[in-house]
Formats: sequence, structure tokens, C-alpha cells
Amino acid sequence: MKVLIRRVAYMLVTILLAVNCMAMDSVGAAEAVHGDSPHTPVSVAGGSGHGVAAWSDGSVTAWGYNKSGQVGDGTSIHQLVPKQVAGLTDIVQVAAGDNSSFALDKNGDVWAWGDYYSPYINGDPLLPFQKRGGLIKLEGLKDVASLAISNHGSVALHKDGSATIWNPTFDPNDHLKMTVKYFPIKGVINAKTIVVAGHEALILGDDGSVNMLTVYNSFYDRYRLEREFREIKPLVTSSIAGIAANWSEVFLLHENGTVLRWNGNTKEQVPVAVKGLKDIQEIRTGFNRLYMVKNDGTVWQWNYKDPTAKPFQVKGLTGIKVLWGSNGYSGYATNQEGKLLAWGEEKYQGSGSPNENDGNPVMVQPPLSWTTNGQSVSFYGSSAIVKGKLYVPYTSVFEALGIKVKRGQSNPDSKHGNHRFPVWSFSYGGNTVSIKSSDPAVVLVNGKMTREDASIPFLANSSMFPLELITTKLGIPMSWNKTTGEVILGKTP
Repeated sequence: MKVLIRRVAYMLVTILLAVNCMAMDSVGAAEAVHGDSPHTPVSVAGGSGHGVAAWSDGSVTAWGYNKSGQVGDGTSIHQLVPKQVAGLTDIVQVAAGDNSSFALDKNGDVWAWGDYYSPYINGDPLLPFQKRGGLIKLEGLKDVASLAISNHGSVALHKDGSATIWNPTFDPNDHLKMTVKYFPIKGVINAKTIVVAGHEALILGDDGSVNMLTVYNSFYDRYRLEREFREIKPLVTSSIAGIAANWSEVFLLHENGTVLRWNGNTKEQVPVAVKGLKDIQEIRTGFNRLYMVKNDGTVWQWNYKDPTAKPFQVKGLTGIKVLWGSNGYSGYATNQEGKLLAWGEEKYQGSGSPNENDGNPVMVQPPLSWTTNGQSVSFYGSSAIVKGKLYVPYTSVFEALGIKVKRGQSNPDSKHGNHRFPVWSFSYGGNTVSIKSSDPAVVLVNGKMTREDASIPFLANSSMFPLELITTKLGIPMSWNKTTGEVILGKTP
């Protein structure tokens, strides 16, 4: 009996130890996964040439064409790789105009930057003619539940179901002084979504109805004042699950998976069903484009302005959970793994690559963080990813690493009609890496030619240099975590 008791006790201890080890292993694995796991997108929007995304940790990243400061980094320098927008926390939705960006936080406050909102700042010594203003808070918008941005008017839907249109205007006596005017939309209650098409606001109700209201006074060439709003007119009485618009074109997603089309300028009496579209789960628009997710997780696109065009499946996009559109030629989607993907004909889609505007889906890169010799470093210019390699402008990490950069000219090159090429030299610790920017580029280490495959592409208004090649030849440690975006250079404490 005592032997049996000892055996049972031994077995219990063994089981408890095994369970404890398994639990510790599970916690360790979970921590490892969590440590390397990027945040997932909760809201994405695209302008005419830029993108902006809100993430599950409340942060915001932006990328792309940036002449109006729509990326939000305080410059007008185009950004190939997304940058985190400073000063934003607890963001639940982002939106985009053609060249502007917006963010809505959990408290219902709205932030704006880019065209109209981020003016040029003159006299900056580091960024002459390239400095832009930062974020501004739209003080006239409170308790906002969602945003809808349109070329004809931006709408804030409030938590109580009411709505406000806002519009940036300039002082006629001072063209640099911008003010924002707010126009409460009279008669809107219990709205689920609002879009503006032409002069009409289309209101999707919680009951699946769609009503329309004229919000622009074409006689006075301005939005209607609250006292000028007329009676809301019904467009569809029920069964609408989603709505999307671009310019005057409006698309309605029926709860049976079909799509209806209506135009805000021609003002047809009844929306017309689009032939051939069925099993649709979600719709978004781009410029003259309708993006759709079907029930099977595939993505379809219709370039509806082309009378000969038919909806087609976007190759490489399967298992899609959420879809987003833009004001340009790009669409955005999140797959089952939580990865943010972009596709279309835009030059800037956030992959960091200069050759992404071919219609094929690309993964939007995480923002890069830079540490040199244990110190955090930031810089204005864009980095780039060329053939899977990290490239940076010379005004980036080289000075922080103690690398001296010089630009000279080559001797006349007989193979290229005696043409002289720029030669960039990077010196550190008694060694020098020189790159002659011919085609192909020529790499020399301490004056001796190598067989390295390199190039110096001109991207985002700057010459770009292969960071890993240069640091390796100079004996400087480098690591790049492609999942988290962390780049560590030089000595670590």
C-alpha cells in the first residue's frame, strides 16, 4: 500500500512538473511571438498618391507623395517607406482627401494635416523650401464617431447620429490665413454612414435605408447653411448594407450581395443593379474604380468608367478579411494573417520599392526605427528597399556613425563616351568604400575594384546608397528586423 501511495505521489509530481514546464514554454512562446508580432491595421485610407493607416496600438503611419505634407512628417519630401506620425495616440480611424490626411481618436476628436492644413514654413535651415506645418486639431468637431472624406465635402458623423460638414477656406485679404468652416447637416438622425456625391449627401441608416439631402448651394457656390437645408428625400427604403462613393458616382451594397449604382449629378430616380456582380461582402472605391471583396475572400476590381471594362479578380489577393479604398489608383486590404497589402498603379504604396506600380499586390512595410551606436536617430529623407536591400540617402545615418561622405567625379570613362560619373566615397576607421554611379555601378574598397552588384538609384528627390554593402565593407555591424522595422547599426551598449 505504501509503495502504491509513493508511486501515485511520484506520478502527480511528474504531471505537475510537466504541466508547469508546458505552461512556461507556452508563455515563453507567446512572449516571443508577441515581441516580434507587428500591430494589425484597424483603419486604412488612400489619397491621390499617399496612404495612411491606424494600427491596433493606436499609432498612425503614413507614406507616399508628400508635396502638401500629407505624410505628416513635417516635410514635403516623398516617403517610400511608411513613417509614424508623431503626436497621435489612441487613433481609431484614419481618412484621406486627395492630398490631405485625417485621424479620429477614441475621444471623438479629429486631427488634420496636409493640403490646406500644413502650410509651408520658410527659413528653416535644415529644410529650405521643404518644411511643412504639423497636425492641427479640428476644434469644431466633437464626439465624432466616424469620418467620410469626399472631393465635394468632408463629413463627420457624431456619436449621437447627427452630422457636420467642414470645409477649409482662406481669408480673401490674406491668402495664407486658413480657417475651417463647419456646417451642421440639418435633419440627420440615426445615421450609420454618410458620403457626399456631387451636391448630395447620401445617408445610410441603421435600418438599411438610404436617404439623400442637397448640401451644396450652387447659386452661392458654398455649402448650405443650417437654415437652408431642405427635406431629406428617400433613395432606397431598405436592405442596403454598405455605401461607397467617388466624385459623383455612388455604389450601394445590397444585403443579398449584389451592387447598385447611382450618380449624384444625373440624379437618377432609382439606383441600377450592376450586372455580373454577386456574392459581394464589402465595397470600396478608388478613382474611377470599384473594389470588392467576395464571400470567398477574393478581391475584385471594376474600372467602371471604361464602357468595355468588366470586373476582374485581383491576382494574389485571397483570404482577405477587410478592404479599403483611396482617391487614387490604389486599393488596400488586410488578409487573415493581419498583413496590410496594397495594389494598383500608384508609384507610392508603402512597400519601399521603386518598382511597385505594376498592379501586383505588395505588403506595406512597417515604419523603420534607427539606432546607431546605441542612440536613436531620425532623418527627414526617405529610405528605400531595392531588390530586398535597404537603401538610405547620405543625409541619414552616416554622420551619426562617424562615416565621412564625399562626392567627387570619375576620370573620363572610355566605355561610356569619356563621360565623367559622380563618385561617392564613404570613409571610416581607415577604410574607404567608393561607388561610381555608372550603369552598372562600380564599387571600390580602398581603391581596389570589387565585383559587388550595386547601384545608386535616384528616388524621392535623393540619391540612395546600399547601406548593408557600405557598413559591411567598413566593418560596421548592422541588423535589420524586417518584421518590426528595427535597424541597429554600430556598437551596442
